[in-house]
Amino acid sequence: MKKIAFLIAVLCAFSLHAQVNPTLDSTKYNDPQNMDVVYSGEAQYPAGEQALYQLLYEGVEYSDEAKEANIKDDLIISFDVNFDSTLTEFYIIHEIGFGIDQQVISQLKDLKFAPAVMNGIEVRQNVMLTLPIRTYPDM
Repeated sequence: MKKIAFLIAVLCAFSLHAQVNPTLDSTKYNDPQNMDVVYSGEAQYPAGEQALYQLLYEGVEYSDEAKEANIKDDLIISFDVNFDSTLTEFYIIHEIGFGIDQQVISQLKDLKFAPAVMNGIEVRQNVMLTLPIRTYPDM
């Protein structure tokens, strides 16, 4: 009997310290530090994604070794688009090699992106770019 009374007392103590949402809307909290975050725009290249890919492909010069390697892979690069449209924090997630990775990054460093907009304010956002790379000897 003492074990049951102890168990009930412990359960009551935990239930008294549980968070309670006093609002009628179950998706909101009655806490002034919690606020809705509305992204009205993602970070993007102003001329469009297709123009970005075309610009990057035109700027890459493939070595003879890269052409002979018959590359059929994707280069994945992560970078931050800052609120001032500059790109920083480049990180190669999946590399190709043959100097292709560094050529693409050096091109990206010179570009300006439209920053993400959150609650009407331009903010930094991380972008992951996947660039398919295909080479063959007769390029």
